[in-house]
Amino acid sequence: MVYNLDVKDKKILTLLDENCRYTNTQIAKRVKLSKPAVEARIQKLIKNNIIFAFYTELDVTKLGYYLYKVYYKFQNISREKENEISEFWKENKFCIWSGKVRSRWDLAVTVLARNNNQLGIILKEFQLKYSGYILEKDILLIEYTPIYSREHLVNTLKKELTITQSEKIIILDETDKKILKTISNNARMQIVGIVKNTKLTKDVVIYRLKKLKELISSYRCYPNLGLIGVNLYKLILRTRNLSFEKEIAIKGYCKEHKKITQFLKLVGSWDVEIEIEVEDENELYKIIDEIRKEFNDVIRDYDILRVTETYKYDYYPF
Repeated sequence: MVYNLDVKDKKILTLLDENCRYTNTQIAKRVKLSKPAVEARIQKLIKNNIIFAFYTELDVTKLGYYLYKVYYKFQNISREKENEISEFWKENKFCIWSGKVRSRWDLAVTVLARNNNQLGIILKEFQLKYSGYILEKDILLIEYTPIYSREHLVNTLKKELTITQSEKIIILDETDKKILKTISNNARMQIVGIVKNTKLTKDVVIYRLKKLKELISSYRCYPNLGLIGVNLYKLILRTRNLSFEKEIAIKGYCKEHKKITQFLKLVGSWDVEIEIEVEDENELYKIIDEIRKEFNDVIRDYDILRVTETYKYDYYPF
C-alpha cells in the first residue's frame, strides 16, 4: 500500500529527517499547525509504519572502525531461509545496515570492523552457517561517504555529513555506551525517557549528550520509502583514470542533486556508489543518463541495484 502524504506530512517528515529531536512545538511553528495536530500526524506516520526508525547518526570511524559493504548472491534459497538470513544480520552486533536488493545481488550489508582480521571473523560466522546458499559475494571498503539530507520531499536546504576515517579516536565509558544504545534507534526519545531507560540522573544525561556531540553527527528519521511511493536505487560505478578533480566533481554533482542522498567512495571491485531516491524508473534512468554524459570520460562500467526492503539501520549496533 502506498500512502499519499499531503504537503504538511512531507514537511513534517523533512523536519524529522533534519533533526528528529525537534519538539512538537518547534515543528508546529515551522509547518503552521497546532501542537496537537503535529503530534497526531507523527503518531499516524508511526502507526502506518511510514517511519522506519528515528536513528542517531554517528561518525563511527571516531570509534576506531572501518566501514565495509558486502553484497551476497544466493542460490537454492527458500523464503524461510531468506528470512532467517535477514534476522542473522539484524541481530549481528557489527552490522549497521542491511537490505534486500534486486538485480545482480540479493542482499547488501554494511559492516563495522576495526581491521581486516575482525572483518574476516564476522563474515566467517555467516559463511559457516549459510555457505550452501551463498553463490557469490563482493566486499568493498568505504573510503569515505558524504550523506545528504532528503531534499526531494519538499524544497529545503541540503545538509551534508561526511564519514571518513578519523585520526582521533573517542574512548567511550559504560555511561556513554548506555546512552548511545538507548538513543541509537530511538533518537526522538526526550531527556526524561533517556533518564528512565538508563537509570542515570538528568544532569548526567544532559552533560554526556553534550560531550557526545563530537561523535554524534545528527538525529534523523528514516522513512519506509516504498510506503510513500519512493524507490531507493544504488548506482555503482567502475571508473578509469579517476583523478582527484573528477572525484570532487562527481561528489559535487551528487551534493547538488536533490534526488541523491549518499555518495560512497569505495575500494574494491567497484569505485563509487551513489544512492538515488526516485518515484519511478524513468526518472532514475534520466539521472543515470545525465551522470554518464557528464562523466563519460571516467565511467568504465555501471550497475543498478534496487533496495526493495530495509532490514536494519543502526549506527550503534553493539
